[in-house]
Amino acid sequence: MKQIIISGNIGKDAELRSTNNGMQVANFNLAVRQNRPDKDGNYGIDWFRCAVWGKRAQTVSNYFKKGSHVTLTGTLNISEYNGNTQLEVDVTDFDLPDNRSTNNVNSTQKNSNNSFNNGSRSIDISDDQLPF
Repeated sequence: MKQIIISGNIGKDAELRSTNNGMQVANFNLAVRQNRPDKDGNYGIDWFRCAVWGKRAQTVSNYFKKGSHVTLTGTLNISEYNGNTQLEVDVTDFDLPDNRSTNNVNSTQKNSNNSFNNGSRSIDISDDQLPF
């Protein structure tokens, strides 16, 4: 099994669907900036096709909006289609975009342990200010 943890920005709002047997699935694309620039100094983007199944699909549909930054864990599947490599992730765990958690941790407790938190206010940092 290929387990992956990725952090990136959602390309468009998550789409909620149901299978023929009633199982819900939320699909979205996640853009992840590559670590190294190319010879021209430009950073490439890797796109991951992501799916969340079951009860948590509705949560993803409600909160995963275009441009939101999320971190997720899942199983990586790599396939080829029409000569292109596709990166697909079956998501097993995720954090909500606005630092809310999917587990039972109170958001106040979670934020108090966050080293990027300024008291009760989040620090606003643009992507250009990050070293990666």
